[in-house]
Order: sequence, then C-alpha cells, then structure tokens
Amino acid sequence: MVSSVQIFMSFCVSLVLSSESLVQAQMTKKRCMSQPNVSKKVDKVIHECQDEIKMSLIEDAIRVFKEDWHDRKKRASDEEDFQHPTVVSHEDKWIAGCLMQCVYRKNNAVDKNGWPTLDGLVNLYTDGVSEQGYFMATLRGVDRCLKGTSMKYKVKRNDVADNFEQCNVAFDVFDCISDMITEYCSDQPSHEFH
Repeated sequence: MVSSVQIFMSFCVSLVLSSESLVQAQMTKKRCMSQPNVSKKVDKVIHECQDEIKMSLIEDAIRVFKEDWHDRKKRASDEEDFQHPTVVSHEDKWIAGCLMQCVYRKNNAVDKNGWPTLDGLVNLYTDGVSEQGYFMATLRGVDRCLKGTSMKYKVKRNDVADNFEQCNVAFDVFDCISDMITEYCSDQPSHEFH
C-alpha cells in the first residue's frame, strides 16, 4: 500500500511542482499567476482516505479475483472513444484512483451515486485562483474529461457506482484534468479550450 500511496502522492507533487514552475515561467504571459488550493485540500484528507479505502480495496480485490478477468479485459480493450494514456500499472492506477475518489468525495466533488461532478471538480481545481482564463480552461477541461471518461466506462449517472468503477473513473478524470491544466498553463494547446 505504501508504494501506491507514494505513486499517488507523486502525482499530486508533480501537479504542484509543474504548477509552481509554470507559474514562474508564465509570469510574462500572465497565465496561471495564482496557485490553486487543490494540493492543500488533498494533503488535508489523504491520510483519512488511506485508512478508509483499505477495506474497500480488499473487498474489491476479492470480488475481482472471483470475476472472470478475461471478460473485464475484453471490455477494456473494446473501449476506443476516450483513451487517456498513463504510465502507471493497472494495480497502482486502481489504488491511486481509489485515493482520488476519496479526496473527491471529501471535497464534495461527487454526486450521491459516487460519480464526479462538473461543479464539484471545478470548485476543487480552481479554489484560490482568480484568473478568469484558468477558470475557463479548467471548466472546459473538466467537462471534456468527464464526458470522455463517462463514455469510456459507459457511466449511467442514475446508477450507483461500484468501488471498482469509481476508482477507475476518478483516476482517469484526475489524470486528464491534470494534463489539461498543465497544457493551458504551459501554453501548449493540444486540446481545445475555446
């Protein structure tokens, strides 16, 4: 569990460090001048989340072990609309996603069924930032990432998400939003923000 937590924390640290370096590099471009409070919010709840998800992960691991893993892998390989690549192993991605889901839940960024929400995520990622361009880029990025992951995982918002789905969705949403914000701040528009 420690190595997975370290991987998740490295994601958060890299997001903070990239924000800090981008803020300094962008001083002349007047982008991303103020830092969001998201890293402070993550730090505040991460220890609570570690303990909270241990049982959930054990229960999910038992359930996954009992499932026909080949059927799950076939469904995953059929997903083609929204692929957001990451260099993290499936197991580490799952654990980091569960931690992120807990952070989202503790910061009111999920609905009653456990799915991330547009308003909640935008509030989390823009808290402490007054720059209108950053806010709009984050809003558009969150919208795109939510739509993409919803299509990828065939999310039905009226259905309660199981832990396995919540963790996968939370990781992909986090990974996608982090990339979108980094691209906006570094002024490398490979994604549409207008």
